[in-house]
Amino acid sequence: MAQRASAVVLLSSALASLACPRGSGERPAAAAAERVDPVVLAPDAIRAGGALPVAAVFPTIGRYAVSGVQSLQGAALAVEEVNRAGGIHGRPLRLAAYRTGSDFFHARHAASLAARDGALAIVGSNSSELSQAVAEEAEANGVLQITNVSTAADLTWDSQTGRDRPFVFRMCASDDVMGELLAGFARDTLRAKRAAVLYEVGRTYSQRLARSFIARFADDVAGHVVAEFFYLALETDFLPQLRSILEFRPDVLFVPGSFSDATLVAAQAMKVGLRTTLLGGDAWSSPLLFQRGGPPGEAYYVELCSPAPEFDRRYEKAEGQEPPGCRAVLAYDAVRVIAAGLRSLGPLPDEALDASLVGTRRRLRDAVSRNEVDGATGRIRFDAHGDRRQGVALYSVEKAPLGPPRALVRGWLGEP
Repeated sequence: MAQRASAVVLLSSALASLACPRGSGERPAAAAAERVDPVVLAPDAIRAGGALPVAAVFPTIGRYAVSGVQSLQGAALAVEEVNRAGGIHGRPLRLAAYRTGSDFFHARHAASLAARDGALAIVGSNSSELSQAVAEEAEANGVLQITNVSTAADLTWDSQTGRDRPFVFRMCASDDVMGELLAGFARDTLRAKRAAVLYEVGRTYSQRLARSFIARFADDVAGHVVAEFFYLALETDFLPQLRSILEFRPDVLFVPGSFSDATLVAAQAMKVGLRTTLLGGDAWSSPLLFQRGGPPGEAYYVELCSPAPEFDRRYEKAEGQEPPGCRAVLAYDAVRVIAAGLRSLGPLPDEALDASLVGTRRRLRDAVSRNEVDGATGRIRFDAHGDRRQGVALYSVEKAPLGPPRALVRGWLGEP
């Protein structure tokens, strides 16, 4: 058994080394855990040359790696632009990339290392599960954290104590906000009176969206009815649920799952003769949505940001690929928020990054909480809980004469 555990550690270390380009000056770092060491590639000397270090904690291995790499690229683009413009009061901004695996203990260890190494702030992570782990370390060490696309409602507050996490901020709407705005759109714009909700049991994201949608849709409005249906992880046959939904005769069907789940639901809804409007959350955002055939009726979903054409052009030029939705641009804006906060502190002496580091981190946190920044995704300001005060972009899925359906932005729900 001990030999097998060692093999897992060695394999994880080997995979981690592949995620870091040669000559990057990064060192593998791993601290002993109960069963297996966390996979983290930590950078060397993040304050070298008088730099102002901002840690980026994102996975480059495992199930969240694609989104993590895209987020990291967006953050790096922001740092490059800040430094090209002269840095912060003459000091360069340093993006200290802590590349991790896709489990919470990898992210937690990376955040702990970043705090110990002297990071002024942390950007990350791209998954609510990982961001929760980072948040615990950020709060414990008094280090500002800004996550780009983590939507768990309890990220900015501690679900165990019910208290806010003053050092934790988010760049996007939460699950609760998305569900409420979609329910309001269904009620007020689509004039729906009967809503069915088909969600994945056991997936926190799907359940939270379902709960917030249901609460808002039927809240204090006579004649509005909601019916709940569910499925299990990895389930692909939705015909039994869809036949029951057909009997319910909904005006809208909300599917707070992935784009792949929505695609299967749409195709199978056609088979049972269910022609209703489909609604979805930000997990629908993918070029592969409805690639097996268009939705049976109208379809709408929400996204965490609206298009940012200028950023998209810069990203495509820098990375040689199309921009990946909201992940990169919201990580980019998170760095811009931190840079604006650092500027507002005035020139920082060496002591502020060493003996007075605790106070500097707190001053930066206070500056970010009160500042308003014009970012690539619009005006950025945070509420008292650390959540960005904004709504979501509304997309509609349009059937094309030839080829797959297209998703087009139709407006904005909630506060701009």
